[in-house]
Amino acid sequence: MTEEIVRLGLAALVALGILAAGYLGRRLYARIINRHTGLTAADLADRYELKRGQTTVLYLAGDRCAQCIQLQEPALNRLAEQRGIVVRKLDAPSEPELLGRFNIATVPSTIVVGPDLSVRRVNVGFADAETLEEQIA
Repeated sequence: MTEEIVRLGLAALVALGILAAGYLGRRLYARIINRHTGLTAADLADRYELKRGQTTVLYLAGDRCAQCIQLQEPALNRLAEQRGIVVRKLDAPSEPELLGRFNIATVPSTIVVGPDLSVRRVNVGFADAETLEEQIA
């Protein structure tokens, strides 16, 4: 009986350790991603056709990304129609410099660039229309 309690206690400690590591890892990654907010993207203007006075979303996707096609693209299309923003769809594997610069490790991902050519937000993973709406407002 005592041995079972010790094993159960150890299993609980291991589970808590795994949860804590996951939580801290996610928080650290979020800090790394959010450090780009407010920085200029003017050096990307020519390459990605960013224009002053126009909000642009750089949308990184992959050919085999179901979430990109089924969720992210409809949300971006709706936003483009309603708000008149420009969406530039980019093939993520063809953009290693951009992925590295913004610490993007998955698709879909979006980079919201404001009319002043500053980075408003980097979203790693699916960002719904409401979230994107708040970021471009």
